[in-house]
Amino acid sequence: MKRIVLLLSIFQILYCNQAKEVNIDASQSLVGLGLDLTFSNQLQPTDTGAEFVAVGLVCSLWTSKDGTTWTATSSAFPDCSGGELYSVAYGNGLFVAVGTLSAAFTTRTNNCGLWTSADAATWTRIPCPNSATYPTPGNLPLRTITYGSVGGVNKFIATGSKFVYGDGGKAYLIQSLDGVTWTVMEDVAGPDYGSVDASCLIAFHNNIMYCSLEVGSYTAFIRYNPAASINARESFPPAGSSLESMLWNPPTASPYEMTTFQFFRSRSNDFYVVGTRSGDSVSVSSKMNSNGTWPASVATGFGTNNRPNGFASDESGNIYTFGYNCKWAYSSNQGTSWTSINALDTCGGSSGYNDWMSAVYSSKLNRIVVVGDSGSIGTTGVSPTLSSDWTYLQVPGITLGINSVTSRNK
Repeated sequence: MKRIVLLLSIFQILYCNQAKEVNIDASQSLVGLGLDLTFSNQLQPTDTGAEFVAVGLVCSLWTSKDGTTWTATSSAFPDCSGGELYSVAYGNGLFVAVGTLSAAFTTRTNNCGLWTSADAATWTRIPCPNSATYPTPGNLPLRTITYGSVGGVNKFIATGSKFVYGDGGKAYLIQSLDGVTWTVMEDVAGPDYGSVDASCLIAFHNNIMYCSLEVGSYTAFIRYNPAASINARESFPPAGSSLESMLWNPPTASPYEMTTFQFFRSRSNDFYVVGTRSGDSVSVSSKMNSNGTWPASVATGFGTNNRPNGFASDESGNIYTFGYNCKWAYSSNQGTSWTSINALDTCGGSSGYNDWMSAVYSSKLNRIVVVGDSGSIGTTGVSPTLSSDWTYLQVPGITLGINSVTSRNK
């Protein structure tokens, strides 16, 4: 009798899980069959939505499951009307996108755009929190969104513009553990003098948040880890490093592009900085030493007028940068040297802006995707060393600039 009841229970489980593939072998014991059911339920994939998600101007959204076939829309984000999406990230089972509700980043009071989605198809607008320190401006436009570990805690951090002009005036930074509930980071050190449009670009490395400053704050960054009592605006580059000869220029008016120096972390957990040298406008990079200092040397090879905007690294150990005038570069020796490629196809064609803006690698698909101006998309499924290794794409009829791309499986 107990055996019959157990069989009925198993068939009930099968009925409730009929969409899942289960191996039912009559020769198996009931215990073995039960284990098959358990492991089958655990191994079923749950990420059935888009693998790649990109965002851009005029509330635009691009999605792709394979990196080669893309769908674009400008009506996915609730309450976004003429706004701009500047950044998108994935973490905790959610895509999070940030930008403005209307107009561009230089607009201010209560123009914060923040949206989440589990499948990249249906998006929910999340109310942006207001600062207790600066209650009058309300919330401000957001510039970047990143997911990573700070002080041993995984979280989203989004950055916006400054509340007030002046040295030490705080920038609008918000954080969330789950992507749904957000608070203002009231305690983070403030930028130096610069436009109120100043923001910073975040990278995480070894539980520390690095935020390289832009728009007036070209020679400093914020280093933050509350678990280690690290919270300071620091001069950059450090004394004794040849990075002191680097220069950062103000951003273009439209589209609003990243033009400060930037940090990025590779898949092998190496930490890099990239900027432009003032003497000859050559882009240079440097890899942080294992003790947290920067070496007194830089790597070149990007070419003139090719400050990178986007970065990616793959499982082969190669790292890639993407920048101005369709150019890209790769390094197969952890940034010791770089090989620059003149162009990845037309990168926007006759558009006035022909720049790559953001890149990402999907470990699930072993594929790199890079996005840029005029709806430009480049993709490759190999470790590229030639422009012919890439496929250049545009969604028919869509020429809106793309600012940021991410994947579920970095």
